[in-house]
Amino acid sequence: MSHATNLVPEIDAITAEITEELIGIRRWMHQNPELGFEEVKTSAMIREELEKAGVSFTAGYGETGICATIGDGSGPVIALRGDFDALPIHETGTPDYVSTVPGKMHACGHDAHTAILLGVVRVLSRLGALPGRAMFIFQPAEEGLGGARAMLKDGLFEHCDPDIVLGYHNWPLIPAGTIGWHPQTAFASTDPFDIEIRGKSGHGAHPHLARDPIVAGAALVSGLQTIVSRQVAPLSAAVLSIGRIEGGTARNQIPDTLRLEGTTRSQDPAVRDQIRAAIETQCAGVAAQFGVEITPIFHTGVPAVVNDRTILDPVLDATRKIIGAENVIELPEGSMGSEDFAEFSSRKPAAHLRIGSRLEHHRTMLHRSDFDLDEACIPTAVRALSLAMLELMAAPPK
Repeated sequence: MSHATNLVPEIDAITAEITEELIGIRRWMHQNPELGFEEVKTSAMIREELEKAGVSFTAGYGETGICATIGDGSGPVIALRGDFDALPIHETGTPDYVSTVPGKMHACGHDAHTAILLGVVRVLSRLGALPGRAMFIFQPAEEGLGGARAMLKDGLFEHCDPDIVLGYHNWPLIPAGTIGWHPQTAFASTDPFDIEIRGKSGHGAHPHLARDPIVAGAALVSGLQTIVSRQVAPLSAAVLSIGRIEGGTARNQIPDTLRLEGTTRSQDPAVRDQIRAAIETQCAGVAAQFGVEITPIFHTGVPAVVNDRTILDPVLDATRKIIGAENVIELPEGSMGSEDFAEFSSRKPAAHLRIGSRLEHHRTMLHRSDFDLDEACIPTAVRALSLAMLELMAAPPK
C-alpha cells in the first residue's frame, strides 16, 4: 500500500470539514457569473482563497487566470486544471442561488469546477510535505474563447512546467457520487468557421437581374449537411452545425451578402482535415452554380482531448480506492462536445475525468438555461483528485 493510500482517512476528514464552505463558494459564483476574460470578481475571490490557505500563486495568465503551486518535493509536477467562466445565457431555473446578472449564468458548472479545485488546494496544503509538486491552473474563458491558449501564450508552462496534467468536468448524465471515464477520446476537436457569400443586390420583383446570396446560402446549408452523412465513414464520429445565418434588411430586396457561422467537430484528426476540405469543395460548387462569390473562413479551434492510458490508469486506480470501484464508470462513448483542456493535453501526458453531477429531481444538461447540478459532486471530486495527484507524485508512470 502506498503512502498516499494511507492518507485516505485524512483526505476524507479534511474534505468533510471544508465541503460546506466549498458549496458556499460555488453558490456565490453561481450568483455572480462573469463571462470569459471578464472574470475580475471571480479571480479576486480565488486569490483571496489561496491567500487564506497560505498557498503561493501567480496571477495574470490569460488576463484573469491564476497558477498556484504547493510543495517542492523531488517528485514530478502534477497539474490540475479547473475553469471559471460563465455563459451568455439567461437563467430560467429557480434555485435559491440563481444568477443575479441578467443574461449570464453558470450553465456549464464551472462554478463547481472552481470549488473542486480550491478544495484540492485545501486538502494538499494541509497534508504536509508532498512527494512532488502540485500545480493548480485556474483558467478563464474556456467557452470557446481560448482561455487555455491565452494562459500558455502568457508563459504558464515557463513559470511551472508540469510533467502531467489532469482535468475534469461535471457530467449530469451520471449520478453524483460517481466518476466517469472514457479510454480514448474524451472530447472532440472543434473548429469554428464563417462563410461569406457575396452576390448582387436587387429588387425582389426582378430576381433575374440579381445574384441571390440567400438562395445560394440555403443550397449550401443543405449541401454541407451531406458531408457527414455521405462523405465521412459512418463509424467515424463527426458533426457539422450551422448556428447562425445573417443577411438582408428588407423583405422585398435581394441583399448583396449573406453570412453563415458554424462549427465542425470530430474525434479523428484525419476526419477533421477531410471535413475542412469538403467545406471548401462545397463552397466552390455552390458559387459556380449560383454565380456568387463564396469565401470560407476557418478559425483556430482546439484538438480532441485524448486520454493517455499510462496516466489514466493510475488515476482510475486511485479513484477506485477512495470512492469505491462500483462508483467508477466506464462510459460507452466520448463526447462530441469540446474542451480547451485539449491545449494542455496535446502538450503534456494527460487524463480527463467526468464527475457525476446529475440532480435526480431535475434532469437537465450542460448549456441549458435551467442547468443545475448535485453539489455532492464537489466532495467526490476533491477526494478522488487529491489522492490521484498524490499517487502520481509518489509513483509516476514510466
